[in-house]
Amino acid sequence: MVKVAYMHPTNDSKKSWIELGYELFSEEGHEGLQVERLARILNKNKSGYYHYFGDKDVFLNALMAEHLERAHAYAEQIKLIKDFDPEYIQLMVKNKTTILFQMQLVKNREFRIFIDTALKVNELIVPVISPVFGRYLGVSQEEASKFWGLLRDSFYSRVTLKTFSAEWISAFTAELRNIVSLVGQR
Repeated sequence: MVKVAYMHPTNDSKKSWIELGYELFSEEGHEGLQVERLARILNKNKSGYYHYFGDKDVFLNALMAEHLERAHAYAEQIKLIKDFDPEYIQLMVKNKTTILFQMQLVKNREFRIFIDTALKVNELIVPVISPVFGRYLGVSQEEASKFWGLLRDSFYSRVTLKTFSAEWISAFTAELRNIVSLVGQR
């Protein structure tokens, strides 16, 4: 079980429930979202949860909306970078919670709301990362978007909360770049 170090706002706001839920979801998936646990961590009465959300479906919809907001901001940040390594990797580390949330959506894609949200995020990210990733790999933007799909899916299957670091990500992406280079030499 992951211990969450969460600093919540002092007021009993809807946002504090969403922020904590977002963090727990990113670390543990939807299984980590129990009302009693959220209330205990926030030091709030669980009636606040029901006041704001009513049920888990409404809460999950709020988390998906939060994720899409963060993904839009992340896509805007990607537009500002030139180099994949180290700039994009540093951006990933800075946005670790957002990346891990997306990973949980993909890993739990049997739930319609999760896969739909994951696909919307991919539609935002692929067009802005492809030019940067293409330069990193030395391939066209079109090829880069295809390789990005492979890298992304492999990344989600291999990364963990503990391994998520700039060093690990750099080594992981360098592995793909080496494979692409070898294939290109044939």
